[in-house]
Amino acid sequence: MTPPYPNPKVLIGWVRDLVAEVNEKRRWSGALGPENWAPSIQAFDALVKSSAKLRMLAAAMLEEVPNKEPYLTDPIGNKQIRDYELLLDMFQCILTTKAPQWSKSEYEGGLIGFPFNAVLDWPMATPSGYAFFLEQRVNEKLKDILNAWRDGLLTQEASLKVITEEPNGWLSPQALKVIEDDTNVDGQRLKFAELFKCDPSKDHWDFKSWDDFFVREFKSIEGLRPVHFPNDTKWIVNSCESKAFALQSNVKEHDTFWLKGQPYSVAEMIPSKPEYISKFVGGTVYQAFLSATSYHRWNSPVKGNVCFAEVIDGTYFSEPTITGFSSLEGPDPAAPDLSQGYISHVATRAVFIIKTDDPDVGFVGAVYVGMADVSTCEISAKFLKNLPQEVEKGEEIGMFHHGGSTHCLLFEKGLKLAWVDGALPGTAKRNLPVRSALAYAYT
Repeated sequence: MTPPYPNPKVLIGWVRDLVAEVNEKRRWSGALGPENWAPSIQAFDALVKSSAKLRMLAAAMLEEVPNKEPYLTDPIGNKQIRDYELLLDMFQCILTTKAPQWSKSEYEGGLIGFPFNAVLDWPMATPSGYAFFLEQRVNEKLKDILNAWRDGLLTQEASLKVITEEPNGWLSPQALKVIEDDTNVDGQRLKFAELFKCDPSKDHWDFKSWDDFFVREFKSIEGLRPVHFPNDTKWIVNSCESKAFALQSNVKEHDTFWLKGQPYSVAEMIPSKPEYISKFVGGTVYQAFLSATSYHRWNSPVKGNVCFAEVIDGTYFSEPTITGFSSLEGPDPAAPDLSQGYISHVATRAVFIIKTDDPDVGFVGAVYVGMADVSTCEISAKFLKNLPQEVEKGEEIGMFHHGGSTHCLLFEKGLKLAWVDGALPGTAKRNLPVRSALAYAYT
């Protein structure tokens, strides 16, 4: 289980409050309904209604949420999201007004930065939701909705209403303490303004938007996150500020990544590149989770040449049936937290292939996976053309936008790796710092 531990009561409470807000707007303002939806939501609706299959699945995924607690909003049996049109009204409300604000309970419930995911969490855990959110056409329209949210709100000045020192602001004492506790390592007690580039004397501490705050940079990455063993090619460094989720060896070319254990399937993780797939079959995959309060930029784990770098379009709200309502434990209330292995094969993700300078280490793969609302995986401009491009160990190569995410590193068959203690799943109480020692390679 990755932190923070998901709390279904928080999810239910958040969705209930949003339903109440939407119902109030429906009743008094007339600002919702199909004629008022954003173009991206109208296009989504048109697609669903153009196909009997999609219309059936969209309706069924709401009906299949069980008529029992804790999935109801009240004791008389009313579902939280009653119908498809209400769902799209909720999308419209989020898209235009919901830059995620700070909430300690939402942070502990795994919802910070994920309002669309909160709305869809129960529907995506149903059999029909499983089928609906795997549809390529559906994901193309969801991408447009999430991009509209990003471009119309999260990157705009209007989103600064949540970057304040107010109790629900990201610069409140409570929020800053969580971020500082998450970021400080090795006994440090540095304040936010000592850790990150900002100016507390200016409005919103000189951040330009919600997104600008979330992709914040260290004040001095060389001082705060030095590259460990920069000249030793046998040392791999941590690519993201993250906590270990999984470590698997002898991975297969094709495997049942959608079933219990979520074994890695190399051909699905890095599709359409057979010349690289074969290098990692029989090798090792390391996966780690970035929380919403972590640093969200990616840094190269090795020195060498980037031979391939590309964003692969995929799903946004797909989870496997093993973490849905068919699970004996019930659905993951902060999905896709428990299905990070699965989404590494199907979700939108940025894939890098790096040929290292050490012939014993060979090639290293890096897969940066967007989780739910975290729809933008941005590759640094240097690596978008004229490949191969040289990359230094610890050099920034891209970033996530809008919240927590997950990433994988792939290593060739036959390479032996001695991992630092915090890289073993379940052993670390806090993040491993980006650019810190992760594993030593030997043959």
